[in-house]
Amino acid sequence: MLNRYDRQERVAAIGAAGQAKISVATILIAGVGALGSYAAEQLVRSGVGHLILVDPDTVSLTNLQRQTLFTEADVQQRALKVDAAKRHLLAINHQVDITAMPTSLSGDLLQETTFDLVLDCLDNYGARILLNRAALVRNFDYIFASCAGTFGSVMPIRARQHACLNCVYPNLAELQQTDCDLLGVNTALVPIIAGLQVSLALHYLVDATTVNFDQLTTVDNWQLSQQAFRVRKNPACPTCQRFDWDLAEPAIPNQVQVLCGTETYQGRLNSRPRLAAISDWLVDRQLTVNAHASFVSFTAEDKTVSIFRNGKVLLYGLPDITAATQLFNRLQTQLNPFLEVSVS
Repeated sequence: MLNRYDRQERVAAIGAAGQAKISVATILIAGVGALGSYAAEQLVRSGVGHLILVDPDTVSLTNLQRQTLFTEADVQQRALKVDAAKRHLLAINHQVDITAMPTSLSGDLLQETTFDLVLDCLDNYGARILLNRAALVRNFDYIFASCAGTFGSVMPIRARQHACLNCVYPNLAELQQTDCDLLGVNTALVPIIAGLQVSLALHYLVDATTVNFDQLTTVDNWQLSQQAFRVRKNPACPTCQRFDWDLAEPAIPNQVQVLCGTETYQGRLNSRPRLAAISDWLVDRQLTVNAHASFVSFTAEDKTVSIFRNGKVLLYGLPDITAATQLFNRLQTQLNPFLEVSVS
């Protein structure tokens, strides 16, 4: 009988013993966009035992330029990224256990979920700050990766003993200004950065004692250049040295945001919506409603709104962030009677 992982086991650094470790490992992927979807596919092909996919978003047309796991059918169905990814990944390797979590990253989720390693594939710097803090509280390791324009970076993080993310990027929230909303993402950059992240993940699973937690690797795929920088823990770091923060507090307040590379705005309800009740309410108001198991969509005054079971709200047809915020705030008030427990 053919061994599916024969070629990987022939790699001296992995071998049969390393493959056995990979096959029983659990990896949580935070963010199933460009980096996360590519990393998930490579880990599934590598035979990782269990993947936990965390992302609240749906597949949109602009995702397809760089998020190779998704299809036009996923866009048409407005599929949740974690659900679409799970379906495609199981078609590649049905032996992998995959848990889809269509929710935002939270401190509770990170403290209550069991895993061996986290891959930071986020495009939200508030969530990155939260992940960095949670790694300190729970003492877990994770691998940071980011890309924008033609520039990407990767770094393994063991926050208590080595540099945390805030040590390396003291003004982490300001990096939001260099994300793909402003700089875009070169299609060819994504597999390079995700490949380095997955390579580090496999290295970690096989032998974490030989992973270099003091190195930040950067790539410019337009100039075909790669650099490695030595990083050190900052003795004055407010995150890992002074601990002057509360994990229960959101790192960046919830607000309406424009989705990366789109003219779509996103907000999040304070609590989980009862979609069936909302659908009935909209019909009573004589609005055109498109109801699905995972979301309800409706159009009013040339503006389209989609409300998802995880509390996410997408707003289309708004001229700017101010108008989107005003509409979202009105909607939040109107939907209060149809909300349930708090969204994590």
